[in-house]
Amino acid sequence: MTSRRCPRCGTIKTKLAPRKTLSDSLCSAFTIYPFRCQLCAKRFRTFLGHRAKLPRRGFERVSVSFPVWIKPRPAPPLHMGREGVLENLSLRGCRIRAETPFALGTRVELEFQYADTSFPITIDEAVVRSITEDGIGLRFVQLQRADERRIRQIIDLWLPEQAESQP
Repeated sequence: MTSRRCPRCGTIKTKLAPRKTLSDSLCSAFTIYPFRCQLCAKRFRTFLGHRAKLPRRGFERVSVSFPVWIKPRPAPPLHMGREGVLENLSLRGCRIRAETPFALGTRVELEFQYADTSFPITIDEAVVRSITEDGIGLRFVQLQRADERRIRQIIDLWLPEQAESQP
């Protein structure tokens, strides 16, 4: 059995990733599939040994419930933003339940706090990628390295470890 451990950080918190290139498709014929580390974002290929249906997302989202403050970017003067609830989180995006209407493609800034004693994590820029009745899906565009590290720590704590023998 080939290891699905991340070659960069060594975690087993990896997931099948969507195909991106022609070589990904060709390798799939030999059951060599792309994987994505959920903590450091390293993309790598490894032998799986059987056929697999590849996911649409490259990153697993973990269920959370954190208060979030969101405002359009650039915000008009004296714009205070709106509150919502961060419902799930990944290294590259999140879903927020909020009553503030945003159009697809809107750029926003958000800030959330995962514990009463923690400093807020700020996402300098995110783009609205989906809108449903129960919330909006965001893709992170710009965030500080320290905030990205803190998000990795949250995901590491909340994301269950995958057994290496599972497909």
